[in-house]
Amino acid sequence: MPVAGGETKERGGNEENLEETVNEVLDIHPAQLQCGGCSKNISDRYFLKAMDEYWHEDCLSCDLCGCRLGEVGRHLYSKYGRKLCKRDYLRLFGKDGICCACGKRIRAYEMMMRSLDKVFHLDCFKCFTCNKNFCVGDKYVLLENTIFCDNDIPEFRELISDD
Repeated sequence: MPVAGGETKERGGNEENLEETVNEVLDIHPAQLQCGGCSKNISDRYFLKAMDEYWHEDCLSCDLCGCRLGEVGRHLYSKYGRKLCKRDYLRLFGKDGICCACGKRIRAYEMMMRSLDKVFHLDCFKCFTCNKNFCVGDKYVLLENTIFCDNDIPEFRELISDD
Protein backbone atom coordinates (compact mmCIF):
# COMPACT_ATOMS: atom_id res chain seq x y z
CA MET A 1 0.00 0.00 0.00
CA PRO A 2 1.58 3.29 -1.05
CA VAL A 3 2.01 5.92 1.61
CA ALA A 4 2.61 9.61 0.88
CA GLY A 5 2.25 12.68 3.03
CA GLY A 6 0.43 10.76 5.74
CA GLU A 7 -2.21 9.33 3.43
CA THR A 8 -2.55 5.72 2.46
CA LYS A 9 -4.87 3.50 0.52
CA GLU A 10 -5.19 -0.13 1.37
CA ARG A 11 -6.48 -2.46 -1.32
CA GLY A 12 -9.30 -4.54 0.08
CA GLY A 13 -8.72 -3.26 3.61
CA ASN A 14 -11.14 -1.61 5.97
CA GLU A 15 -11.13 1.96 7.25
CA GLU A 16 -10.05 0.91 10.74
CA ASN A 17 -6.78 -0.61 9.44
CA LEU A 18 -6.29 2.39 7.16
CA GLU A 19 -6.52 4.88 10.02
CA GLU A 20 -4.23 2.79 12.21
CA THR A 21 -1.59 2.61 9.45
CA VAL A 22 -1.76 6.36 8.77
CA ASN A 23 -1.30 7.19 12.45
CA GLU A 24 1.53 4.68 12.76
CA VAL A 25 3.36 6.21 9.79
CA LEU A 26 2.85 9.76 11.03
CA ASP A 27 4.42 8.85 14.38
CA ILE A 28 7.63 7.64 12.72
CA HIS A 29 10.23 10.09 11.51
CA PRO A 30 10.91 9.30 7.82
CA ALA A 31 14.64 8.86 8.46
CA GLN A 32 13.80 6.01 10.84
CA LEU A 33 11.98 3.92 8.25
CA GLN A 34 14.11 1.03 7.09
CA CYS A 35 13.32 -1.02 3.98
CA GLY A 36 12.51 -4.68 4.61
CA GLY A 37 14.23 -5.59 1.35
CA CYS A 38 17.50 -3.66 1.10
CA SER A 39 17.73 -2.56 4.78
CA LYS A 40 18.47 1.03 3.69
CA ASN A 41 16.60 4.02 5.10
CA ILE A 42 13.53 5.05 3.17
CA SER A 43 13.59 8.69 2.13
CA ASP A 44 11.29 8.29 -0.88
CA ARG A 45 8.00 10.16 -1.04
CA TYR A 46 6.12 6.91 -1.64
CA PHE A 47 6.75 3.62 0.07
CA LEU A 48 4.89 0.42 0.87
CA LYS A 49 3.95 -1.48 4.00
CA ALA A 50 3.59 -5.24 3.80
CA MET A 51 4.20 -8.12 6.18
CA ASP A 52 4.69 -5.63 9.05
CA GLU A 53 7.64 -3.98 7.28
CA TYR A 54 8.17 -0.90 5.14
CA TRP A 55 9.53 -1.21 1.60
CA HIS A 56 10.89 0.89 -1.23
CA GLU A 57 8.54 0.45 -4.19
CA ASP A 58 11.28 -1.34 -6.14
CA CYS A 59 12.24 -3.65 -3.27
CA LEU A 60 8.87 -5.33 -2.75
CA SER A 61 8.96 -8.12 -5.30
CA CYS A 62 8.00 -11.77 -5.69
CA ASP A 63 10.66 -14.05 -4.24
CA LEU A 64 10.32 -16.44 -7.19
CA CYS A 65 9.82 -14.48 -10.41
CA GLY A 66 10.94 -11.04 -9.22
CA CYS A 67 7.88 -9.14 -10.46
CA ARG A 68 7.12 -5.90 -8.60
CA LEU A 69 4.33 -6.34 -6.08
CA GLY A 70 3.78 -2.65 -5.41
CA GLU A 71 2.25 -1.93 -8.81
CA VAL A 72 -1.45 -1.17 -9.08
CA GLY A 73 -3.45 -4.33 -9.57
CA ARG A 74 -0.79 -6.62 -8.10
CA HIS A 75 -1.49 -8.69 -5.03
CA LEU A 76 0.93 -9.90 -2.41
CA TYR A 77 0.55 -13.44 -1.13
CA SER A 78 2.64 -14.69 1.76
CA LYS A 79 3.28 -18.29 2.73
CA TYR A 80 6.11 -19.63 4.90
CA GLY A 81 7.57 -16.12 5.04
CA ARG A 82 7.92 -15.88 1.25
CA LYS A 83 6.54 -12.96 -0.77
CA LEU A 84 4.69 -14.29 -3.81
CA CYS A 85 2.72 -12.91 -6.73
CA LYS A 86 -0.67 -14.46 -7.46
CA ARG A 87 0.60 -16.63 -10.31
CA ASP A 88 3.46 -18.13 -8.28
CA TYR A 89 1.26 -18.60 -5.21
CA LEU A 90 -1.34 -20.50 -7.24
CA ARG A 91 1.36 -22.46 -9.06
CA LEU A 92 2.82 -23.65 -5.75
CA PHE A 93 -0.25 -23.95 -3.54
CA GLY A 94 -3.35 -23.83 -5.76
CA LYS A 95 -5.28 -26.90 -6.80
CA ASP A 96 -5.20 -27.98 -10.42
CA GLY A 97 -8.37 -29.20 -12.10
CA ILE A 98 -9.27 -31.49 -14.98
CA CYS A 99 -11.08 -30.07 -18.01
CA CYS A 100 -14.41 -31.85 -18.47
CA ALA A 101 -14.23 -31.48 -22.26
CA CYS A 102 -10.70 -32.63 -23.13
CA GLY A 103 -9.66 -34.41 -19.93
CA LYS A 104 -6.38 -32.49 -19.67
CA ARG A 105 -5.09 -30.70 -16.59
CA ILE A 106 -5.99 -27.07 -15.93
CA ARG A 107 -3.27 -25.43 -13.87
CA ALA A 108 -4.45 -23.45 -10.84
CA TYR A 109 -3.10 -20.20 -12.33
CA GLU A 110 -4.78 -20.64 -15.74
CA MET A 111 -7.99 -18.87 -16.72
CA MET A 112 -10.88 -21.30 -16.96
CA MET A 113 -14.65 -21.50 -17.19
CA ARG A 114 -16.73 -23.02 -14.42
CA SER A 115 -20.26 -24.35 -14.78
CA LEU A 116 -21.79 -25.84 -11.65
CA ASP A 117 -19.09 -28.21 -10.37
CA LYS A 118 -17.39 -28.65 -13.77
CA VAL A 119 -14.32 -26.78 -15.06
CA PHE A 120 -13.21 -26.21 -18.66
CA HIS A 121 -10.26 -24.67 -20.51
CA LEU A 122 -11.42 -21.42 -22.14
CA ASP A 123 -10.92 -22.96 -25.60
CA CYS A 124 -12.87 -26.08 -24.61
CA PHE A 125 -15.94 -24.21 -23.33
CA LYS A 126 -17.86 -24.17 -26.63
CA CYS A 127 -20.94 -25.68 -28.23
CA PHE A 128 -20.54 -29.36 -29.04
CA THR A 129 -22.59 -29.02 -32.24
CA CYS A 130 -21.40 -25.75 -33.86
CA ASN A 131 -18.16 -25.02 -31.90
CA LYS A 132 -19.43 -21.54 -30.96
CA ASN A 133 -17.42 -19.91 -28.16
CA PHE A 134 -19.55 -18.26 -25.50
CA CYS A 135 -19.66 -14.65 -24.33
CA VAL A 136 -20.94 -13.35 -21.02
CA GLY A 137 -24.72 -13.74 -20.92
CA ASP A 138 -24.96 -16.41 -23.64
CA LYS A 139 -27.34 -19.24 -22.80
CA TYR A 140 -26.19 -22.83 -22.92
CA VAL A 141 -27.18 -26.28 -21.73
CA LEU A 142 -24.68 -28.53 -19.99
CA LEU A 143 -25.49 -32.23 -20.29
CA GLU A 144 -22.95 -34.24 -18.33
CA ASN A 145 -19.73 -32.88 -19.89
CA THR A 146 -21.26 -31.69 -23.18
CA ILE A 147 -22.23 -28.07 -23.86
CA PHE A 148 -24.88 -26.88 -26.33
CA CYS A 149 -25.52 -23.25 -27.32
CA ASP A 150 -28.94 -21.59 -27.36
CA ASN A 151 -29.34 -22.20 -31.12
CA ASP A 152 -28.54 -25.90 -30.79
CA ILE A 153 -30.79 -26.55 -27.79
CA PRO A 154 -33.61 -27.83 -30.09
CA GLU A 155 -31.10 -30.29 -31.60
CA PHE A 156 -30.08 -31.24 -28.05
CA ARG A 157 -33.76 -31.90 -27.22
CA GLU A 158 -34.07 -34.14 -30.30
CA LEU A 159 -31.03 -36.12 -29.15
CA ILE A 160 -32.50 -36.84 -25.73
CA SER A 161 -36.01 -37.56 -27.09
CA ASP A 162 -34.60 -40.25 -29.45
CA ASP A 163 -33.35 -42.28 -26.47
